[in-house]
Amino acid sequence: MPTDASTSSALASAIENLAAGRPLDVESARLAVGAILDGTAGEVETAAFLTALHVKGETGDELLGAVQAIRERMIPFDPGRDGGIDTCGTGGDRAGTVNISTGAAVVVAACGVPVVKHGNRAASGKSGSSDVLLELGVAVEAEPAVLRRGLDELGVAFLFAPRFHPGLRGVAPIRKRLPFRTVFNLVGPLCNPASPPYQLVGVPREAHARRMAEVLSRTPSIRRAVVVRGADGLDEVSLAGETEVLLVEGGRIDRLTWTPADFGLPETHARGLAVDGPAESAALLRKTFQGGDGPARAYILANAAAAVWTAEGTPLRDAVARAADALDSGRAADLLARWAEVSQEAS
Repeated sequence: MPTDASTSSALASAIENLAAGRPLDVESARLAVGAILDGTAGEVETAAFLTALHVKGETGDELLGAVQAIRERMIPFDPGRDGGIDTCGTGGDRAGTVNISTGAAVVVAACGVPVVKHGNRAASGKSGSSDVLLELGVAVEAEPAVLRRGLDELGVAFLFAPRFHPGLRGVAPIRKRLPFRTVFNLVGPLCNPASPPYQLVGVPREAHARRMAEVLSRTPSIRRAVVVRGADGLDEVSLAGETEVLLVEGGRIDRLTWTPADFGLPETHARGLAVDGPAESAALLRKTFQGGDGPARAYILANAAAAVWTAEGTPLRDAVARAADALDSGRAADLLARWAEVSQEAS
């Protein structure tokens, strides 16, 4: 185990290299981020590292090193089953839309595909996944036994990041004071405590999408993952035009392009998805689950279908049909209501 002196030295060396524009290798990034998470770094050093890394731009090796440091310190969650998918985005698209990936997660579970969603409060938008789930009645800080019960009975669980990553709590005040999103925003979706084998990740910036895919391709637990970026900058599957897709499977990264026609859905602009906070987002999701039509339904169908395609290989149009049936039959609404009940039960 590295000593405080050695980790502090590793952090100082990392800051010096980053400030000079030199990239870090995986091990150097792992040690530097580890020093921050262990609390051996001061606020000035932490801010200097995060700033220098942001200004230089993160490489795949640097992201992987950060992921390794976080995962070494996280509290793991045993889902008690094989399979399962996480639907999570990095945020940062500044679109202020309804929580599409959260709504899609409920629909995916109602399609019979287990979902172990990892999330947090809003990173940059008006409503994070935990914010909207609280509005929907789901207790996001439930005990692991309760999470397992929800996964066993309903096929869905939400892992609240601060509960499973205690090392990140000390960094939170510094991150909030910095005027930019840090490496922790990028790697958060790659640090699910359940280590699900399937993952659908939304990224708004093209430069980050490839690096995220690179890290996923080097993650042993991943069987198949998809990184999506809407051409309009949405960190979701977009129906406003093309969606850039990076498919990670067998250590390979293949580039695909999806259009609304691939899903059998009409071209739909994201303007109709704008919400002003968690309450509005939850209200729009409820309306959609209760049979409401419109842009929110279309985007939830597309993103749920993408998740089913990722986990099972189901053709996109068939996956859309399954997702539509989950909504129209009331299964998604029933699952959400039952999820809220189960999450409130004592362990």
